[in-house]
Amino acid sequence: MNRIQKISWLMVISIGIAVLLSSAAVGILYYYFGFPKAGAGFAFLSIAGIGGLGPIIFKKDPGAVTCDERDRTINSIAAKAGFGVSYLLFGVLCMGFWEYFRAEGKVPVEILPLIWMFAGLACFFVHALTILILYGRDKSCQGELK
Repeated sequence: MNRIQKISWLMVISIGIAVLLSSAAVGILYYYFGFPKAGAGFAFLSIAGIGGLGPIIFKKDPGAVTCDERDRTINSIAAKAGFGVSYLLFGVLCMGFWEYFRAEGKVPVEILPLIWMFAGLACFFVHALTILILYGRDKSCQGELK
């Protein structure tokens, strides 16, 4: 397993745990206190920041070549997938909140940073997940050729 895969695993695990804990906390707080106070459950999303420490935790691979054309291609495809999902999620959230709050005529300002944050988390999560999927698919194809 190379450095990029290790960093991707850290990102997927940290973002996954953060989203699960945050969803549970918001749900429980909403049930007991309602929504202004339930927003405190989003604080668990800060756990996703651990994934950003991946380049510091996992040192560079030994050797002269740290990445080749295949690694660059996988990273490029993963970046495009992350951007695409992020853009789609941003659009869906914006249009969803617009439809939900259209009767009132205004969207609460507190929602705007959440939309930005969810789009960013989606981008990083899908980028890391796509890297893992493409490296896994590449290994399984190599096994069939031998």
